[in-house]
Order: sequence, then C-alpha cells, then structure tokens
Amino acid sequence: MNPRPARTILALATLVAGCTSLPPPTSIDVPASLAGTWRGRMTGPMGNAPVLLTIQDDGSYRGILYVEPTYKEVGGVISMIARGRIRYAGTDGNGRVMLHEGSSRRILRFVRDGGGGGAELTPAK
Repeated sequence: MNPRPARTILALATLVAGCTSLPPPTSIDVPASLAGTWRGRMTGPMGNAPVLLTIQDDGSYRGILYVEPTYKEVGGVISMIARGRIRYAGTDGNGRVMLHEGSSRRILRFVRDGGGGGAELTPAK
C-alpha cells in the first residue's frame, strides 16, 4: 500500500481544519476600538517576519518588523471608509482591516490589496 495518498489527505484535512478555526469577522465601529499593542507576523515587500504594532486612538500605528538581522520601522493609519469598511495605508502597503473575535480570542488581520501579504495579529500581553 502506498502511504502517499493517506499523507496527502491528512495534510489537506489539517489545512482545512486550520482555516475553519478562525472566528468569524466582527464589525469594527471605529479605529479607536483597535487601540493598543498587537503582535504577530507581517508579510509583504519588507519581508515575512514577526511584528509588534501599537495602534493609537486616532487609528495611526507604528511598529517594528524584525527581519533578520535588523529591525525595520513600519507605520501607517487605519481609517473608516464607511460603516463596516475599514482600511489601512502604511509603509508595507494598503488593504482591508478585519477583526475576528470569538472564544475569548481577538485576531486583527491586515489583508493587502492584490494579495501577496498582510498581517495577522493578536493583542500583546
């Protein structure tokens, strides 16, 4: 018996399970509701690396992206375009902002326009 099909099915099942574990997106009323320090990973033209961001009440953000062996500063602003439509514009690109909440988890996602990057962040402790 060839074990390759079983491994392929297991890998696909794991991938699907991982995708479904993200809580559904919730509405962001104002950028101030995202204020605080967030950590996670950012992917884009500056690299794919750990990031630490601080979001202010006015929606501006600054952070540090650690691309070995150096740190790079990132920054930008989160703006409300219309109710339920939140966008970011920053040093690493532009795109949509999505907040996923559920089961005592908050996940903030920057979804880059045209694909090819973004960020997935959780509140820093």
